[in-house]
Amino acid sequence: MNTAEKQELHDLKISGSGSSGGGQFNKVKISGSGKISGDIDCKELKISGSGKINGNIKTGYMKSSGSSHIHGDLKAEKISISGSSKFEGSIMAATMEVSGSSKVSENLICKDFKASGSCVVQGKLQGENVKSSGLLKVLKDCEVETFTSHGAVTIDGLLSADKVDIQLEHQSSIKEIGGETIVVKNQNSTRLLKQVVNFFFQKDDHLHSDLIEGDEVYLENTKAKLVRGKNVVIGENCEIETVEYSGSLDIKKESKVQNQVKM
Repeated sequence: MNTAEKQELHDLKISGSGSSGGGQFNKVKISGSGKISGDIDCKELKISGSGKINGNIKTGYMKSSGSSHIHGDLKAEKISISGSSKFEGSIMAATMEVSGSSKVSENLICKDFKASGSCVVQGKLQGENVKSSGLLKVLKDCEVETFTSHGAVTIDGLLSADKVDIQLEHQSSIKEIGGETIVVKNQNSTRLLKQVVNFFFQKDDHLHSDLIEGDEVYLENTKAKLVRGKNVVIGENCEIETVEYSGSLDIKKESKVQNQVKM
């Protein structure tokens, strides 16, 4: 597309229950229960109502503060979600922030991903930096460079990252973890109210995992079948079946390790 063609692009605005076909636009705005049928290519897409798009999307910036529903793949430079959004296809973006709730039916590939709400990815989650302070659930593998979680996380496959930092506030589950530095700490260990609630309701704020493997490993409130690393610290409230280590091993008195194997 040349410069002249770019200047000819017009805006698309849908208010109420209007509808439109797909195409190339400058800016697209849906402020009602609008519907677009077809692929769209635009500089900016904003949804503040219950917008629905049946088609693939390519945009520079997408913002949804309503209850958007996308039936197609999404490619964007920046995505901001503060409402409730459902994506039936895959997402590829440079940055994505979720402060509401989102569900992605396929893969999510994002360089910098930040979620303070609820996000479910039914495919793989791939990128460089992932930071979650809410509820994050990935049904397949998560492959990133740095992974930070302050809340609850569930990953049904492998979490692979150079640096893993998990601050537990709720029960979490990751089938396998592999990385260079892995830290799991109990964020609520000093909160009296949280301890009382857990006692009366028999809550289990632990990280459950089959395998945790890294060079430097520090764990609290973790229940795992196998922990393997160079230097391993088993902190408070851990239940580990087997620890394999090649360097040093430190086990706190409050934790249980059935087998210790020096490699």
